Amino acid sequence: MYQSFVFLEIRILILSDEKAFCSCKAGSSAGNCPICTRTPGYPPLLKERIARDAYRLAQSLGCTLIQKAQYEYPSGMPALPPEYQLCGASVKIAEKGILDIEFHKHKKQIDILEIRIEEDAGRLMHADGKAFMDYSSAGMPSIRIRTGNNLELGEEAEMFLTELNNRLRYIGLLTDSDSSHKIRCNAYVASTEFPNPPQHYVKLRNLNSFNFVRKAVNEDLRRQEDMLKQGNEPISESRLWNARMERTEPYKSRDFIDYVKTKPVEEQTFYTAPDTLLQEVLQTAPENQQSRKLRYIQSFGLSIPIVRTLCAEARLADFFEAALQFGIEPKIAANGILEDILPLLKRAGKTIGSLVLQPEYFARILRLAQEGTINHPIARTLLQKIIIDGADPAALLAQDEWIKISDETTLRTLVQDMLSKHPKEAELLKTGSMKYLEILCGLVMKRTKGFADQQLVKQLIKEELNIRIIYVLSMGGAISATIQNGQVKAGSTKILSELLDTTIAKRHIRIEPTISDGLFSEELEPADWARLIHTICEKIASGTANGIVITHGTDTLVYTAPLIYWLFADTPVSIVLTASGTAPSESEEARRNFNAAIKLAWEKENGVYVSFSGKVLSPLNLKFVDSGDIGFVNWNMQTPLFRGEGLLSDYDESDSLVFESLLSEAADNMFLIKTYPGIRSDRLISLQKDIRTFFLELYENGTANMKDSPYSLKEFLKRGKKRQCRFYCTSQQEESIDFSTYASARNLWKEGAVPMGMLTTETAIALYYAASLVCDSQEELDRIMETAALINEK
Repeated sequence: MYQSFVFLEIRILILSDEKAFCSCKAGSSAGNCPICTRTPGYPPLLKERIARDAYRLAQSLGCTLIQKAQYEYPSGMPALPPEYQLCGASVKIAEKGILDIEFHKHKKQIDILEIRIEEDAGRLMHADGKAFMDYSSAGMPSIRIRTGNNLELGEEAEMFLTELNNRLRYIGLLTDSDSSHKIRCNAYVASTEFPNPPQHYVKLRNLNSFNFVRKAVNEDLRRQEDMLKQGNEPISESRLWNARMERTEPYKSRDFIDYVKTKPVEEQTFYTAPDTLLQEVLQTAPENQQSRKLRYIQSFGLSIPIVRTLCAEARLADFFEAALQFGIEPKIAANGILEDILPLLKRAGKTIGSLVLQPEYFARILRLAQEGTINHPIARTLLQKIIIDGADPAALLAQDEWIKISDETTLRTLVQDMLSKHPKEAELLKTGSMKYLEILCGLVMKRTKGFADQQLVKQLIKEELNIRIIYVLSMGGAISATIQNGQVKAGSTKILSELLDTTIAKRHIRIEPTISDGLFSEELEPADWARLIHTICEKIASGTANGIVITHGTDTLVYTAPLIYWLFADTPVSIVLTASGTAPSESEEARRNFNAAIKLAWEKENGVYVSFSGKVLSPLNLKFVDSGDIGFVNWNMQTPLFRGEGLLSDYDESDSLVFESLLSEAADNMFLIKTYPGIRSDRLISLQKDIRTFFLELYENGTANMKDSPYSLKEFLKRGKKRQCRFYCTSQQEESIDFSTYASARNLWKEGAVPMGMLTTETAIALYYAASLVCDSQEELDRIMETAALINEK
């Protein structure tokens, strides 16, 4: 068994025209500067602004701040041309900090051993087998961070750098969109046989991105493991990352060293931070980023993705909390920031620091929209005029031309007048032709020049005509099937109409075939889901639906139900799925379940539900137990979930063909594997040629054969990790997957397998399909998959 040790040396440039320890211009010749030329009696003089930035970072990382620190010269300082001469000093201003990371549900504290302030010596570049120096940053002040060696994987190193980058942005040290030139990193890696401590470290250079750090660390750890297996001992050396070949290559030998070697500049030469500086750093420090995120989740009930965005910068979080002081609900304020302010700032090329909109006026606009005085398009227009056009908020809000017409008495009078003038259209609407709701609403909107509350207008039209609509979307299955010559045949929507109880007003029920009549649920394909999702979007966007019932077959309901939840968990109308194990002519089950689903859709205002055999079930972790009285149950759920944050939000932009294309692409790129004794990696590896997403059904809490054997998953995972494959893991025994107990489970985790927590295989696959519809990148999809895996944990 092998173990890995990884530590990082990170250099963060502080963009400045001047050097850190003297008044010389960065990138300029030392000339006669006694500090740059190290003239005796002229010690370095650290600038207070540079020290303040470094102390702010150290404080945010929980470090012990060092007020009095000796000026030193670090070893290994390269010789520079005369025009870039530096004093080469280093001062240690903090030590003993931590930064928390979490990779695949494993939380870890990474040690920060020390933080130093230095001058950048330039950047060694490698290309086409040649090395050259980039002196564009030479002399700029820089912060050097040295971590402990408790990183184990390239993914952890990448995550550490990402979290550090987030922390820098949170406290305002990084503000521009491209930080690649501001953060540089060398990684030191060692692989040893357990339990031996490392007697060597390989320094990895030429790591120009966080992604390269991950790849280089993993590749060299793999190289060292192969050496150990062959009986060879890895040596301390420097190696370069070849991004094109995706391998590390020898550069030069080096001594074993796992600490920073320095020597004093001059005896008794110290930097002493003023008391006022340290007091300022401590008193003005923003709330700890992780603590703030946790508080937003627990106190405000915000989701993890929303909290992550709000807490990306302390100033943004401060703006959010300031808006709350004016009585705005947290979720409303958060949505206003994410959906309106941030897109407008991006469009204007501005940052939150340059926002002229004060929290008070933002809260006033949100309150006007919440009270119905203005609608959302008007609210967005007001924000646009303030943020982009620079309009004065107070003067803008003093105008009354923005006020939405939302007085029910006024609008009801307008609706009644319009209906009296268009009786033909009103009658057609009453008979079920729903396009006339849009036509009649449009007439009222035209008369009010677009300032009427559109949703209220539609509601009043339906009230005046006594219309309350529950849409029934048929997806085939036994619930509408017939028996012909002793065989079950998939039926039609006509059969569903015959199942309605007489106590339900049929004119309020609109039964529509979402897919072709005659489909069994085992024949379900991505195109069928695409049509269903598109139809739901259309009904919600039209404002005509009071509820939606989906009739389905039992075989694949365990996939469709969670898919609908992941997409529509925050839908403004209720969605109820139901099915039957028998055809209507065989028993009363189909009639009972169908009518119970319609009644439930009438009772609930929102949420996604499954109605079956007299039970109301969550659409997540649905399992079909038997065809008797039990039917479906929810597996591994402490509290049934019916509402949440749906991935789809813009129902007006729905496109069935686009949905079909995205779902088909996701299906083509996904494969489900159930591990078993004797499964062979070489057979599975061939699948990776065309497939990049794998769902693995493992044993119990996430175990599998990970030995060096053809009958294990080890080589399959190692090859797949190199090819950027994703492995989402569930349990054959429907246990929680956490990769924490067994050695084989830990090896799965180290090779990049993602534990899906309490989610069943079907619910996890449905999440993958749902995320594929809305994600623009693999990273975004990964984030959704891992975040959702945390729901309903014991």
